[in-house]
Amino acid sequence: MIRKAKEEDLDKIISLEMNSSHPFYEIYPERRKGIPIWVTRRFNESNNEFFVYEKNNVVIGYVGLKKEFPAPESGEIITLTVSIEEQRKGIGKELMDFAEKRLEELGFGRSFLYTGKENPRAQSFYGKLGYKKINEFPDYYGTGDVAFLYGKWLKK
Repeated sequence: MIRKAKEEDLDKIISLEMNSSHPFYEIYPERRKGIPIWVTRRFNESNNEFFVYEKNNVVIGYVGLKKEFPAPESGEIITLTVSIEEQRKGIGKELMDFAEKRLEELGFGRSFLYTGKENPRAQSFYGKLGYKKINEFPDYYGTGDVAFLYGKWLKK
């Protein structure tokens, strides 16, 4: 079940992110220390919405949306994480489908997201969902790494 995240979900969301298998944290393990601050800040920004995926009353995934993007009628998927044990079961796709529908409800015609060059698994996943690589941004994360911007037209 997917539902809007509540304040009491914040610690669960942070824990999911802290324990994720994201290649960025494997390359830069010291960056894990900043996860609580980053997630809390994003969670509390008024222009963002977070949704959690629950299974047997346990939060096993989440997605965060930003209700703006510097392109007309566009929103951004700012984060997506599914627990390691629950990956490759379709939960990420369900969360992405939900996020895209929510962006449509908000009146957006396009969805954008960033992912790192060091994350080919995510690049493949987004490609399978119809996202196209639009641009590359050197040192986007302040670590010298390249971020890829992906975009997709949503149904209207």
